[in-house]
Amino acid sequence: MTSRIGHLPPGEELTDPKTFFALHSTIDAPPEPPADARGAAPARALALAEIGSRPPGGYSAPARTEPSDREDPSKGSPRSPASHAAAAALEAEIDRCTSRQHVARLAVHLARAYAPAAALFQVHRGVIERTRSEGSAINGEELLFPADAPSLFADVAASGESFRGAPPEGAFEKRVLQVLGRQHVREIVVLPIAIRGRVVSLLYADNGPEVLADASVAALAAVCARVSSAYERLILERKAG
Repeated sequence: MTSRIGHLPPGEELTDPKTFFALHSTIDAPPEPPADARGAAPARALALAEIGSRPPGGYSAPARTEPSDREDPSKGSPRSPASHAAAAALEAEIDRCTSRQHVARLAVHLARAYAPAAALFQVHRGVIERTRSEGSAINGEELLFPADAPSLFADVAASGESFRGAPPEGAFEKRVLQVLGRQHVREIVVLPIAIRGRVVSLLYADNGPEVLADASVAALAAVCARVSSAYERLILERKAG
C-alpha cells in the first residue's frame, strides 16, 4: 500500500517547536549502541559561569591555509563509510527512515564519509543538545547548553548561517570542544539543519590536525539538506496520519 502526503491547509505551518519535539520523542527508533563498554555518562550542562562573551562584531571565519586532503594514519580512526557506494546506500536509507532518531544516527555516520569526526546537535526549547557523535577521540559524554548564551553554536542556530574556520578562542567554545574531545583540531565547520527556515539541528565536523577540503564541506552541506528533507517528510507523514 502506498501512503500519500496531502498538502497543508492555508496558513498552517509545516512544523513548530511542539510538533518537532513530539516527532522526536514519540516515534520509536532502534536502540543505539552505547558509546563504550562503560555505559552512558551523565549529562553535562555547561554552567553560565563557563560561558565567555561573544567577541565584538560576532564570529567570523579567520583566513584559512590552502585545504589539504592529506591524512595522518597515526591520528584517529579511519573515515566511515569507506566508499561512494556505502555513502549512497546511507543516503538512500536516510530517505526512507521512519524515525528522527534513526535519521540522526545515519546522518552522523554519513558525515564521516567527509570528515573524521562529526556530531549532531538538537536545537529545542532554548537548549542546544548533542544527540549523536562519531569519530576519533569524541567521547560519549552528553552535552547540552543554553541556546541564548553567547556562543558560536547559538549564533549559527539563530542566524541559520554556517561557520567554517579555526575554532574560536572563546572560553565557551573551548569548553564545548573539550567535552567533545576535539580541543586540538585545526578547523571546524558548524552547519545548520533547517525546516522551512527554522533551525532544528546543527551538524559539527572537523578534520583533526588538517583543514577541511572544500569538497568535504560542500558534501557536509548536502548531508544537512538531505537530513532536512527527511525531517520534513517525517513531519508531513505524521500530520497526514
